[in-house]
Amino acid sequence: MLLALVALLALVATSRFTPRVQTLEVLGNRHHSPEAVLALAGLEPGEPFFWITRSSARALARDPWIHRATVVKRWPDRVSVVVEERRPAVLWDDAAYALDGTLLPDASGAEKQGLIALSGWGGDRREEAFALLRLLAGFEPKVISYSPAGFAIELAQRHLFTPNLDALEAHWASFVSQEGARNYVYPWGVSASHD
Repeated sequence: MLLALVALLALVATSRFTPRVQTLEVLGNRHHSPEAVLALAGLEPGEPFFWITRSSARALARDPWIHRATVVKRWPDRVSVVVEERRPAVLWDDAAYALDGTLLPDASGAEKQGLIALSGWGGDRREEAFALLRLLAGFEPKVISYSPAGFAIELAQRHLFTPNLDALEAHWASFVSQEGARNYVYPWGVSASHD
Protein backbone atom coordinates (compact mmCIF):
# COMPACT_ATOMS: atom_id res chain seq x y z
CA MET A 1 0.00 0.00 0.00
CA LEU A 2 2.82 2.37 0.91
CA LEU A 3 4.63 1.53 -2.33
CA ALA A 4 1.49 2.30 -4.38
CA LEU A 5 1.09 5.64 -2.59
CA VAL A 6 4.72 6.58 -3.27
CA ALA A 7 4.32 5.60 -6.95
CA LEU A 8 1.15 7.72 -7.23
CA LEU A 9 2.85 10.75 -5.66
CA ALA A 10 5.79 10.31 -8.05
CA LEU A 11 3.39 10.27 -11.04
CA VAL A 12 1.60 13.41 -9.84
CA ALA A 13 4.92 15.20 -9.30
CA THR A 14 6.19 14.12 -12.72
CA SER A 15 2.97 15.31 -14.44
CA ARG A 16 3.70 18.82 -13.15
CA PHE A 17 6.86 18.92 -15.30
CA THR A 18 6.20 16.68 -18.29
CA PRO A 19 4.68 16.63 -20.83
CA ARG A 20 4.23 20.34 -21.49
CA VAL A 21 1.97 22.07 -24.00
CA GLN A 22 3.89 23.19 -27.07
CA THR A 23 1.10 24.12 -29.50
CA LEU A 24 -2.03 26.15 -28.71
CA GLU A 25 -4.73 26.96 -31.27
CA VAL A 26 -8.02 28.84 -31.12
CA LEU A 27 -10.90 28.00 -33.45
CA GLY A 28 -14.25 29.70 -34.02
CA ASN A 29 -13.43 33.11 -32.58
CA ARG A 30 -14.70 36.28 -34.24
CA HIS A 31 -14.86 39.04 -31.63
CA HIS A 32 -12.04 37.97 -29.32
CA SER A 33 -8.51 37.63 -30.64
CA PRO A 34 -6.83 34.22 -30.24
CA GLU A 35 -4.62 35.76 -27.55
CA ALA A 36 -7.66 37.01 -25.62
CA VAL A 37 -9.33 33.58 -25.78
CA LEU A 38 -6.16 31.89 -24.52
CA ALA A 39 -5.84 34.45 -21.71
CA LEU A 40 -9.47 33.84 -20.68
CA ALA A 41 -8.79 30.09 -20.73
CA GLY A 42 -5.65 30.59 -18.66
CA LEU A 43 -3.50 28.85 -21.25
CA GLU A 44 0.00 29.55 -22.46
CA PRO A 45 2.75 27.46 -24.01
CA GLY A 46 4.67 25.43 -21.45
CA GLU A 47 1.65 24.61 -19.27
CA PRO A 48 1.68 21.10 -17.82
CA PHE A 49 -0.46 19.01 -20.20
CA PHE A 50 -2.22 17.00 -17.48
CA TRP A 51 -2.95 20.04 -15.34
CA ILE A 52 -5.24 21.66 -17.92
CA THR A 53 -8.74 20.93 -16.64
CA ARG A 54 -12.26 22.24 -16.96
CA SER A 55 -11.82 24.37 -13.84
CA SER A 56 -8.63 25.95 -15.17
CA ALA A 57 -10.63 27.37 -18.12
CA ARG A 58 -13.61 28.52 -16.05
CA ALA A 59 -13.13 32.24 -16.82
CA LEU A 60 -13.68 31.46 -20.50
CA ALA A 61 -17.20 30.21 -19.78
CA ARG A 62 -18.03 33.35 -17.76
CA ASP A 63 -17.22 35.77 -20.59
CA PRO A 64 -20.48 37.16 -22.08
CA TRP A 65 -19.20 36.82 -25.65
CA ILE A 66 -18.55 33.09 -25.24
CA HIS A 67 -21.69 31.03 -25.78
CA ARG A 68 -19.93 27.67 -25.71
CA ALA A 69 -16.30 26.57 -25.38
CA THR A 70 -14.49 23.27 -25.59
CA VAL A 71 -10.87 22.61 -24.68
CA VAL A 72 -9.46 19.65 -26.61
CA LYS A 73 -6.16 18.12 -25.53
CA ARG A 74 -4.19 16.05 -28.04
CA TRP A 75 -1.42 13.90 -26.72
CA PRO A 76 1.34 14.72 -26.07
CA ASP A 77 1.61 18.51 -26.38
CA ARG A 78 -1.24 20.11 -28.35
CA VAL A 79 -4.32 21.96 -27.03
CA SER A 80 -7.16 23.45 -29.07
CA VAL A 81 -9.76 25.86 -27.73
CA VAL A 82 -12.94 25.76 -29.80
CA VAL A 83 -15.34 28.61 -29.09
CA GLU A 84 -18.78 29.56 -30.29
CA GLU A 85 -19.19 33.26 -29.71
CA ARG A 86 -22.47 35.08 -29.32
CA ARG A 87 -23.21 37.46 -32.16
CA PRO A 88 -24.59 40.95 -31.76
CA ALA A 89 -28.19 41.00 -32.97
CA VAL A 90 -29.96 43.87 -31.19
CA LEU A 91 -29.01 47.49 -30.53
CA TRP A 92 -30.50 49.14 -27.44
CA ASP A 93 -29.22 52.61 -26.43
CA ASP A 94 -25.97 52.06 -28.37
CA ALA A 95 -25.32 48.78 -26.52
CA ALA A 96 -25.17 45.50 -28.44
CA TYR A 97 -27.05 42.42 -27.25
CA ALA A 98 -27.14 38.84 -28.43
CA LEU A 99 -30.53 37.42 -29.41
CA ASP A 100 -30.66 35.58 -26.07
CA GLY A 101 -30.57 38.97 -24.29
CA THR A 102 -26.91 38.87 -23.19
CA LEU A 103 -25.22 42.28 -23.15
CA LEU A 104 -22.07 42.14 -25.30
CA PRO A 105 -19.67 44.76 -23.94
CA ASP A 106 -17.08 46.47 -26.12
CA ALA A 107 -18.82 45.72 -29.42
CA SER A 108 -17.08 47.62 -32.19
CA GLY A 109 -18.83 50.07 -34.49
CA ALA A 110 -18.64 47.52 -37.30
CA GLU A 111 -20.25 44.87 -35.06
CA LYS A 112 -23.13 47.27 -34.35
CA GLN A 113 -23.94 47.85 -38.04
CA GLY A 114 -27.22 46.39 -39.30
CA LEU A 115 -28.51 45.25 -35.90
CA ILE A 116 -32.19 45.15 -35.00
CA ALA A 117 -33.09 48.47 -33.37
CA LEU A 118 -34.88 48.09 -30.02
CA SER A 119 -36.54 50.95 -28.16
CA GLY A 120 -39.34 51.36 -25.69
CA TRP A 121 -40.93 53.25 -22.87
CA GLY A 122 -42.93 52.33 -19.81
CA GLY A 123 -42.03 49.21 -17.86
CA ASP A 124 -38.98 47.24 -19.00
CA ARG A 125 -40.20 44.68 -21.54
CA ARG A 126 -36.83 43.82 -23.08
CA GLU A 127 -36.94 40.15 -22.06
CA GLU A 128 -40.28 39.74 -23.85
CA ALA A 129 -38.92 41.73 -26.83
CA PHE A 130 -35.99 39.31 -27.15
CA ALA A 131 -38.37 36.34 -27.01
CA LEU A 132 -40.47 37.94 -29.79
CA LEU A 133 -37.37 38.50 -31.90
CA ARG A 134 -36.34 34.85 -31.52
CA LEU A 135 -39.85 33.75 -32.52
CA LEU A 136 -39.88 36.10 -35.53
CA ALA A 137 -36.30 35.42 -36.69
CA GLY A 138 -37.48 33.86 -39.97
CA PHE A 139 -39.36 37.07 -40.83
CA GLU A 140 -36.19 39.19 -40.60
CA PRO A 141 -37.09 41.75 -37.92
CA LYS A 142 -35.56 45.21 -38.44
CA VAL A 143 -37.03 47.39 -35.69
CA ILE A 144 -38.96 46.60 -32.51
CA SER A 145 -40.42 49.12 -30.10
CA TYR A 146 -42.63 48.64 -27.09
CA SER A 147 -44.98 50.65 -24.94
CA PRO A 148 -47.52 49.68 -22.29
CA ALA A 149 -49.94 48.93 -25.18
CA GLY A 150 -47.71 46.35 -26.85
CA PHE A 151 -45.02 45.79 -29.48
CA ALA A 152 -44.69 47.40 -32.90
CA ILE A 153 -42.33 45.33 -35.04
CA GLU A 154 -41.03 46.16 -38.50
CA LEU A 155 -40.29 42.96 -40.41
CA ALA A 156 -38.63 42.65 -43.82
CA GLN A 157 -41.96 42.33 -45.67
CA ARG A 158 -44.58 43.71 -43.29
CA HIS A 159 -45.36 45.39 -39.98
CA LEU A 160 -46.77 43.69 -36.91
CA PHE A 161 -48.44 44.92 -33.76
CA THR A 162 -49.03 42.52 -30.88
CA PRO A 163 -49.98 43.32 -27.29
CA ASN A 164 -47.59 40.65 -26.00
CA LEU A 165 -45.73 37.44 -26.79
CA ASP A 166 -48.53 35.19 -25.53
CA ALA A 167 -51.08 36.71 -27.93
CA LEU A 168 -48.79 36.20 -30.92
CA GLU A 169 -48.03 32.60 -29.91
CA ALA A 170 -51.75 31.90 -29.44
CA HIS A 171 -52.53 33.18 -32.96
CA TRP A 172 -49.29 32.14 -34.67
CA ALA A 173 -50.96 30.16 -37.47
CA SER A 174 -53.26 33.08 -38.29
CA PHE A 175 -50.35 35.53 -38.33
CA VAL A 176 -48.27 33.32 -40.62
CA SER A 177 -51.16 32.90 -43.07
CA GLN A 178 -51.85 36.65 -43.32
CA GLU A 179 -50.60 38.46 -46.41
CA GLY A 180 -51.27 42.09 -45.50
CA ALA A 181 -48.66 44.79 -45.18
CA ARG A 182 -49.77 45.41 -41.59
CA ASN A 183 -50.83 42.71 -39.16
CA TYR A 184 -52.58 43.33 -35.85
CA VAL A 185 -52.81 40.64 -33.20
CA TYR A 186 -55.74 40.86 -30.80
CA PRO A 187 -56.80 38.56 -27.97
CA TRP A 188 -59.49 37.14 -30.32
CA GLY A 189 -57.48 36.85 -33.57
CA VAL A 190 -55.41 38.56 -36.25
CA SER A 191 -56.37 41.17 -38.82
CA ALA A 192 -54.44 42.48 -41.80
CA SER A 193 -54.52 45.60 -43.92
CA HIS A 194 -52.85 46.30 -47.26
CA ASP A 195 -52.07 50.02 -46.80
